[in-house]
Order: sequence, then structure tokens, then C-alpha cells
Amino acid sequence: MGPRPRLVGLDAARALAIIGMVVVNVGPTNAETVLERLYLLPFGRASVLFVTIAGLGMGFFLRRRSGRALWSPLAWRVLLLLAVGLALQSTTQTVSVILPTYAVLFLLAPLLWRMPTRWLVALTLVVTVAGPALLVRYDITHLGIEDQGPSLGTPPDEALRSLLITGPYPLLSWTVPFVVGVILSRVDLTSTALVRRLAVWGGVAAVGAFVVATTATALLGPRADRGWPRLLTGVAHGQMPLWLVSATGGAVLVIAACLLLGRRLGRLMSGLAVMGTYALTLYVLHVLVLAVVKPDEGLGSFIAGAGVSAGLLALLVLVVVLWERTGLPGPLEWVLRHPWLRPPPPVEHPTAQETPR
Repeated sequence: MGPRPRLVGLDAARALAIIGMVVVNVGPTNAETVLERLYLLPFGRASVLFVTIAGLGMGFFLRRRSGRALWSPLAWRVLLLLAVGLALQSTTQTVSVILPTYAVLFLLAPLLWRMPTRWLVALTLVVTVAGPALLVRYDITHLGIEDQGPSLGTPPDEALRSLLITGPYPLLSWTVPFVVGVILSRVDLTSTALVRRLAVWGGVAAVGAFVVATTATALLGPRADRGWPRLLTGVAHGQMPLWLVSATGGAVLVIAACLLLGRRLGRLMSGLAVMGTYALTLYVLHVLVLAVVKPDEGLGSFIAGAGVSAGLLALLVLVVVLWERTGLPGPLEWVLRHPWLRPPPPVEHPTAQETPR
């Protein structure tokens, strides 16, 4: 297979995920009015979009690699994301860092890649139901123990439990959007007809699961917040099946829409796409800024939150504009794909006819 052309729409979707996570991490997230709910539309969706794109990108990464060309850069990425994620979480208690979960998902990626597509689809369906069920079971037996996420000072057993069950991004649920991304990497995303179908079915899943969850929550009343009835709810970041289906469907819709718009509005989408190529650097930078400026009790009003979000996004855009002039990849993107991880070029030995006498 020849090299794949870079998909501008995919970079644009990654930028939208970063923008959404900035809005959510700045907060507040307790929306009451219609305008507040529209403002917080990324809540419970932006991070799922980020993970879905990560699975898609990892599928592209694994497509043409094997042996040392696979394991050396993959191991480096896992270790780097884990170290950076743990260090970031040590700087803040107001933002939950997703990078450690990324690291574990990347570690599992080669196993997922070896599975036939039908197995991946079956795995997605099983984890969508069984993962949340196990989380509810653990919640019932351990009285709802939760944590902010692992940091540098977290003991290994607690860090493992956090990544698997009790943290803000437990693998028992967040494996779903990642696997969906891996599945998407196997289809022809240059086919307009196929991408349109993805947009339709992603939209159907997003809206349908949201309507079912909203109806079920209204019928259950106060019982919806406790025990097994939680499985029928769709609260953002509630880790339940209907939320997973809705948020992942929304991610597929956004990716498909960005791919379609990227072909028709290439130049207009290019600025957003450039921002997406610096996603890791911008993510780390925004967490570090919030660790300094965001109070422990959070921001009290949406006006304050919107102001801080606008200022932080303006800072990120300025960083992108200035750094792009250097012609270099983002600092963390450069470290993530450093040349020392590339296998050496093959040595061409002279043939018998070319050997000097």
C-alpha cells in the first residue's frame, strides 16, 4: 500500500475536540438554561471525540508497521503519554487528565489491530454493555468510590484501579470509542458516499440514544441516580451504555462532517486543521494554564467561564500561529515522533557485477 494522504478533515475534527475540552475543563458544567446547555454541548462529547480520533490515528499508525518499526515507537509513545499524564495530574485537582488512559489504550492497540473487523464490532457491543455493568456493580459494592485520576504519587495498585474502574476515564467504558476509531481506520474515508453514511448513522446513534436516555431518566425519577437503573441513563461522563452510544455516535458524525467539509472547503478548514496537528502540545498547555488560573472551587458563573475559555483559546491560537512560522512540528509532537525511533535505512550491498576488482 502506498502512503496515505493526510486527511485535513480529521485534523480539523481533532482541533474541535481540543476546543471542546478547553470549554469543559474551564467550566462550570452545571447548565440550567437553554443557552448554557448549548454552550456545554461539548461536555461528555469532546473527550470522546478525542479518543475516537486517537483510535483512528492508531489504526493508521499500525497499518504499515511491524517488528521493530512498530514496537520501538509504540513503546516510546506509551511511556511518554503515561509520564506526561501522571505529571500533569500532579499539578492540578481541577482537571482530569486523559493521557494515562491514552497510554494504556495505545498499549492494547496492536492486539486490537490483529482482530478481524467483525470481532472488533462484537467487542465494541460487548464492552458497551458489560463495561458499564461492571462499573455499576463496583459502585454498589464499594459505595461509589471515585478519584481524580492517577498522578505521580499514586501507588501502582491504586493507579491501576483508577485506570480500570474508579477514575474519570475508566477503561471499562472508554475502550469503546477507541475501538470504534480503530474500526474507522479500516474503511475508505476518501469515499464520499461512505462518509455520508457514517454521518447519517452517527447522527442517528447520537440523537436516538440521547432521547432514550432522557426518557428513561424521566420515567425512573430519583431511582435513576442509584444502583442498576443507572444503566438506562445517559448523563455526560456517567460511563453508561446510552451515553457511550450517543457520545461515540456524535464523534463519528463530527469526523464525517469534517471530512466532507474538508474536501469542499479545504482552504477555509486549513486553519482549524493546523491547530489539530498540534493537539498534544495544546492539550498539555491548556492543562498547565488551568492549573495556575482556575480556582479549586471552580468558576462560579458561565460569564466567567466563557471569558476564561475565550482568553485561553486565543492564547492557544496565538501559540499555533507563532509556532507554525518555524516550520517545525509541535514540541510534544516532535518528541512523540522523534527520528531516533525510526529504524535505520537498509544498507545496499553491491552486487557481484558492481564489486570493484
